[in-house]
Amino acid sequence: MASVADLVADARQSYRNPTEEAIFGTDDAGEIASALQAVVASTVGTVDEGIFYLIGVGVVAAVRLKSGQAVVVKVHRYNVSLQRLTSVHAVQAHLAAQGMPAPRPLGGPTPVGRGIAVVEEYLPASGAAGREPAVRRSMARGLQSFIATASAMQPMPDVGERDQVRPKDSLYGEPHDVRFDFAGTSAGAEWIDSLAAAALARLECDLPLSVGHLDWRVENLGFHGHDISAIYDWDSVWLAPEPVAVGQAAAAFSTDWRVGPSTFPTVEDMAAFVGDYEDARGRPFTSTERAVLDAANLYLLTYGARCEHSDHTRFELTAPKPFADLLRARDSTPLG
Repeated sequence: MASVADLVADARQSYRNPTEEAIFGTDDAGEIASALQAVVASTVGTVDEGIFYLIGVGVVAAVRLKSGQAVVVKVHRYNVSLQRLTSVHAVQAHLAAQGMPAPRPLGGPTPVGRGIAVVEEYLPASGAAGREPAVRRSMARGLQSFIATASAMQPMPDVGERDQVRPKDSLYGEPHDVRFDFAGTSAGAEWIDSLAAAALARLECDLPLSVGHLDWRVENLGFHGHDISAIYDWDSVWLAPEPVAVGQAAAAFSTDWRVGPSTFPTVEDMAAFVGDYEDARGRPFTSTERAVLDAANLYLLTYGARCEHSDHTRFELTAPKPFADLLRARDSTPLG
């Protein structure tokens, strides 16, 4: 039986992630564990043991209660508010009620330190290889079902527009992880920024908004065989035109950082994902929609390449640059 404090301590043996201190104001494992357990206790019950603890854009832990129930607590740091997370919870609850593999929210958003915590049911599941055609088709169908089902809610849930959090005079806005420094690593990234600016200019459109998951990739989903059995990463739910959600998903649907760069899609994989989505949708995208989809795909790749460039510059890495490689290949082969 592992305590939550033990899991927190184990998670930073190889890397001390600054996200924890940005949220909790401390890097003490015991204090962080106590804060997480207090949120769970105030929502659903007393924690008996920890199951896992992960650090990313925020922190997330799965715990088992004294009652035997397993739940997940996630503390968000980036691009959230009580109102937005309440609306996201409404989407989760609606999709779960419609039979989709969405974890049911178990309590309203709660401020914790400099973040906001949510508690939801735990849906354990297996991983999958996103580049396998059967998995790719399942993911395309799943995204189409997500968008259609969530967007049918009336009134439309006010989860916010992703673009609203980016200042108009900024190419990328605040990076999603505190380790990235775009301003301090601009040298050598001019070619990426040029492509990003061109993509943003093409994203201006009057297409209707839908409720989409803007980080729809295999690492944020759970599977039973080829079929999706759990949807994670709910802070990636935003209002966006349907082609934007699909273009971004095509750029990274197969990517799993737990495995590595080999999981990145090829240009052919990205095009196949779009085709699978159109099959699930029952009609092709129009020329206008295709142009927006293409721009969203390109912009997501530029953002990933910019994060990559920041890491390589700041930490003097020699690792592969899969985003930059895909961006170079993609630049000469538009999807639209």
